[in-house]
Amino acid sequence: MKNSRKERSFYRSSFTIIITFVCLSLVGVALMPFLPVKLSPSREMPSFYISYTLPGQSAKAVEAEVTSRLEGMISRINGIKKLSSFSDNGSGHIQIELDKHAPIAATRFEISTMIRQIWPQLPEGVSYPMLSTLYSDDKASKPFMVYILNAPATPSEIQKFGEEYIKPKLAALGSIYKLEFSGATPMEWHLTYDNTYLEGLGIGIQEIQEAINLQYEKEFMGICEWDCNGKSEWIRLVRTTRNSQQAFSPSEILVKTKDNGLVALDRLVKVTRVEQEPISYFRINGQNALYLTITASKTANQLSLAKEVKNAMDELKSGMPPGYEVSLSYDATDYISKELDTLSFRTGITIAILLLFIALITRNKRYLALIVAGLFVNLAVAVILYYVLGVEIQLYSLAGITISLNLVIDNLIVMSDHIRRKCNLKAFMSVLAATLTTVGALTIIFFLDENIRLNLQDFAVVLIINLGVSLLIALFFIPSMMEKIGLLAESPQASYRRMKRGVVYFNRVYAWLIVWLIRHRKFAWSVLILSFGLPVFWLPEKIENEREKGAWAVWYNQVFDNPVYQELVKPIVHSALGGTLRLFVEKVYTGRYMTPDEDERVLEIYAQLPNGCTLTQMNETVKKMESYLAHFDEIRQFNTSVYNANHAAIQVYFKKEFIHTDFPYTLHSNVVQHSQAIGGGSWTVKGLENAGYSNRIHENAGNYRIKMYGYNYDELNHWAEEMKKQLLTHRRVKKLTISPSFSWWKEDYSEYQLVFDKEIMAKENLTAYDLFRILRPVFMRNQSIGNVLFDGKMESVRFSSVQSAQYDSWAFMSIPLKINHTYYKLSDLASLTKGETNRQIAKENQQYVLCIQYEYLGTDDQALRFLLKDLSIIYEQLPMGYTLDCDNLKRKWKQEADNPYRWLGVLILIIYFISAILFNSLRQPLITIFIIPISYIGVFLTFYLYKLHFDQGGFASFILLSGITVNASIYLLNEFNHNRKNYPKRSLLKNYLKAWNVKIVPILLTVFSTILGFIPFLIGEQTAFWFPLAAGTIGGLLMSLVGIFCYLPILSLAKKKVCPAPKKVKGKTAQA
Repeated sequence: MKNSRKERSFYRSSFTIIITFVCLSLVGVALMPFLPVKLSPSREMPSFYISYTLPGQSAKAVEAEVTSRLEGMISRINGIKKLSSFSDNGSGHIQIELDKHAPIAATRFEISTMIRQIWPQLPEGVSYPMLSTLYSDDKASKPFMVYILNAPATPSEIQKFGEEYIKPKLAALGSIYKLEFSGATPMEWHLTYDNTYLEGLGIGIQEIQEAINLQYEKEFMGICEWDCNGKSEWIRLVRTTRNSQQAFSPSEILVKTKDNGLVALDRLVKVTRVEQEPISYFRINGQNALYLTITASKTANQLSLAKEVKNAMDELKSGMPPGYEVSLSYDATDYISKELDTLSFRTGITIAILLLFIALITRNKRYLALIVAGLFVNLAVAVILYYVLGVEIQLYSLAGITISLNLVIDNLIVMSDHIRRKCNLKAFMSVLAATLTTVGALTIIFFLDENIRLNLQDFAVVLIINLGVSLLIALFFIPSMMEKIGLLAESPQASYRRMKRGVVYFNRVYAWLIVWLIRHRKFAWSVLILSFGLPVFWLPEKIENEREKGAWAVWYNQVFDNPVYQELVKPIVHSALGGTLRLFVEKVYTGRYMTPDEDERVLEIYAQLPNGCTLTQMNETVKKMESYLAHFDEIRQFNTSVYNANHAAIQVYFKKEFIHTDFPYTLHSNVVQHSQAIGGGSWTVKGLENAGYSNRIHENAGNYRIKMYGYNYDELNHWAEEMKKQLLTHRRVKKLTISPSFSWWKEDYSEYQLVFDKEIMAKENLTAYDLFRILRPVFMRNQSIGNVLFDGKMESVRFSSVQSAQYDSWAFMSIPLKINHTYYKLSDLASLTKGETNRQIAKENQQYVLCIQYEYLGTDDQALRFLLKDLSIIYEQLPMGYTLDCDNLKRKWKQEADNPYRWLGVLILIIYFISAILFNSLRQPLITIFIIPISYIGVFLTFYLYKLHFDQGGFASFILLSGITVNASIYLLNEFNHNRKNYPKRSLLKNYLKAWNVKIVPILLTVFSTILGFIPFLIGEQTAFWFPLAAGTIGGLLMSLVGIFCYLPILSLAKKKVCPAPKKVKGKTAQA
């Protein structure tokens, strides 16, 4: 008895092990409040985005004055993989991509430093370049709280109050990354002049600008050494006028006339102080207000931070002046709390189902308590690793925790069941191998596209941590607990004595089935292959250019490219041989579910006006839709964003009690009708499933694409025109366009172009600069000439002429212009034409880029053949520094390189090597891998029969199944190998049946517990990712049981040893 107890005691001090895990669990529970909780993953991508504006300037001016200067500085930084930029009319942006070895934080600091250095060298009127980091999820960089501030004052006064009263209080709170007020535009000075009047006085714009600068002039003189209280210090010397610190006063500024007289500025121009013209609008419920947006830091717990912000705002409200009101407009923590409740419900249901399942199977309270304790300790210890590794608690990681419960319980069940039966720890090696295969499957996530990887990184890390901790729990905690609570003292045979007779009968039937399947293995393989399917439906209907490719192509076309095969034979062959693979490929919809932003039903309304419209016109058009929406009480809130003069959007949110009624669809129909009544532009209404409307007319830009690079924009444009002429020599080439970037739709942007008559201008001895010098003061509008001090702040000063608002295009060409004592009309020197042009200027790695798109009316092979010929002709003529790149020639290879299914092959290799190490065999790992495609049949059928959408969740189910379906095979084969080693005289079939009897109960427990654990993800609406993941995994696991039951013995047992051939004895056949 003493020896028996020693054999059942696995460790010297089980009590010490239990106390150690309890202490670690308490540490994990204590660290839970310090984990960052947020809405979306905030993983930074190795990319930066710099944006800036220069109102009133063309794309060429923005590119020359701002973009090229910034690019020149940034390109010196080490670790930059790609530098791309777009310069538009009045704005521009630069996107910086880093290589994988570049430190993101250090590079960001270096770029910020360079921007500060070059900022003084940028032209007047340009906004400070804003540097932002790109995140894997767009919501990560968005504010998590938005407040509205209303008051009976001007927007600038309200903003000043918010900056001085509200912002310092909130800034004192920890974990706030950014506080920003929006909705108010700064004040500026408009100086409006009559150019005819100024010409009569002999005063030009330059003289007025010099007078203003002279009044408030500052000049840096240098640095010098200064003796201050006996200490030597270096100081800067700045020369200033006595008016430099005074507020802007136009009456005190004197301008010199041509007869050396002095005239006050306010007598020459009309001076007004107004709000700066907005470049965009944002409103909530159609009301102009001041908005305070609050962005949390990456490590912030947004739930606790939101409570702190709300408490601080409640304190501030009590001290506000009369009439000032502040209200909460948006709070992301409401959605976080809702998702936490949902996931908590799912987790609770998962745990309840699993524990109830275990209780019904085992009927042992102590065994159930063991699993509950192991699960709790596993999660508590994992929290320590979450904290150390900086894992964020957000939607993906929370779902990962819920899914990991199934896999953790599987390991605990397998290990505890083996200890109860065998009283040893030999099963740990199979548990370790099975866990490593699942971990290997999850590591594929780290090799996917950067955006997908960063989103799912915490999901994979959480699963890997929980599974890793479960190995420690299974190896140390479970045996120690079983020893202390007396589970080792029980006789395992007593629990299964009632089932013993049933097991004997089952073994007889199962042994007969195994022998029958092995004897008829060709039939079994045929059923499996036809069930999975052969990809005959991917065979091309016809081989193009059959004469060039040989006799096989001619034979192929004779067989497959004829009416008899296409109409009669082909449908039968595809249906008979395609199997479930054909159903999945042809019948299953690939795409995301219609899940609007933040899992809330949102009606999205988009407006578009043609080029040439103004921001005011777009704003007035959208206001008509806003006034219509304001009549509906069922609407909780609608947000309006007028991006520019051409694009605007309205997002409509509904009250909770009306979200799942027919009101959203009724409003959709009403909005469509009202948009038709408004007219004036194009409207798009979408956001609801199976409902959409658009009256926007697009013209296809073309499917064939050529990209040209060069260091001189005008020269590159010339060669693009040459390429255009070469392509248009083919009559089948249509809709050819030249643009800065590829697009699916043709842009209808056009501008007026002034084409000079060079011959006449040469005869008159005139240059383009002479004309510009005379026209500029006549048509000047909102031209910035500097900044002045007023009310303690610097405000912009802008010039506008009276004539700029009076003259049209006819006056532009017809007014007399005095140049060198001679009067001219512009129509005599140039012609004004309107035509399509590029609004933007694109650059990649400081090279200008132009993109050519066109459509070809013919076969793709013929189009590519002509394209290659034309490319070679132009390429030979290009000067050094200019290159061509064809997108169509690379598209096929790019699609193959971007195919995520190639990682399934890498996953299979990982599983093979792990299994080979465990089994010490090169053949048996192939048996475990063979179960994987059988489980895929279940995925195919699940998505086809239930008409599910296949998205990233469906692909994730393939990855997850590849890791967990091999676990059962590993458990069985490992036990089978032990039986062969310990009982070599026993037949292979009997050893296999013994292994089956020992492992089938924990295998079924693990499979069904995993299936039951995914059921909560099927409850409720069909959401993107999680619903397809759960459905695909459940279907694959059910089908894997068929593979384990029927095909695993076929692969594991040799036919000669299980079904030996009859022996011949002296000419007679004797049965062996």
